[in-house]
Amino acid sequence: MLTAWLSKAATPLIVLGLIALVAAGICWACLATVDRLVGDARASAIAERDAHWDAEIAKSEAATQAIIAEKLRETMAAQEAARAHVASVEAQLAQLETDNARLPDDGACGLGRDRVRLLAR
Repeated sequence: MLTAWLSKAATPLIVLGLIALVAAGICWACLATVDRLVGDARASAIAERDAHWDAEIAKSEAATQAIIAEKLRETMAAQEAARAHVASVEAQLAQLETDNARLPDDGACGLGRDRVRLLAR
């Protein structure tokens, strides 16, 4: 009789324990699913921000490269203008030396009237 009474009292406890165990398993599965969804959402948000900043960096680098190219063109133009000016001055100097060499040496200590006029140009 004691065994019958124990089995009669234990059966609802065993069923209740199994129901609690199943409920705990379902809760654990739900929490694991929520954790996975939060992790996926976090990874997606991180990927979006990374893509955004990668695009911003690419735009910035493109703008920087365009500025560098423009400054290089300006530098090359200024360099070419400076070369042209130097070539012009050198040509004038060569012409001045040629004109000076053509003048007669009249013994006036190198500063005759023609040489002074030549230097005044």
